[in-house]
Amino acid sequence: MSRFLTALNTPHQRAVARRAIDKAPEGYVCEVREAKRSDPQNSAMWSLLGQIAKQRPTHNGARMTPELWKAVFLQALGSEMVMMPTLDGDGFFPLGHRSSALTKGEMADLITLILAWTAREGLTIRHFDEFSPAAQEPGGVNSPSRVAA
Repeated sequence: MSRFLTALNTPHQRAVARRAIDKAPEGYVCEVREAKRSDPQNSAMWSLLGQIAKQRPTHNGARMTPELWKAVFLQALGSEMVMMPTLDGDGFFPLGHRSSALTKGEMADLITLILAWTAREGLTIRHFDEFSPAAQEPGGVNSPSRVAA
């Protein structure tokens, strides 16, 4: 089975994709979708989650890790999740939507949601991993309103 993936950012890339479609055998399928989240977006998310976990180590009485904060924000974004009990029964962990499956737009929405929540809660967010969405990601998020020097 052959698999062909290409970004559609330039006229040349679009022409290559059209040629691949024209050459594809009968019965093949073509999928056009938004690209998955980028590595800079992923780095920004984990930096934000780490900063949140340090400033808010608990949430409604539960001890929080960056992974648990991610689950909270993914749920707030609308992702379906199931909370499963741990093997020893002393807590729960989330199963469900993974951030690696998010598109660039969905990841931008998640980062925007996280930044809005941190601003509303008065958390101090330092610049994260030299991530400049306006410069690197079309349709990226804006800079946080509360950035520490």
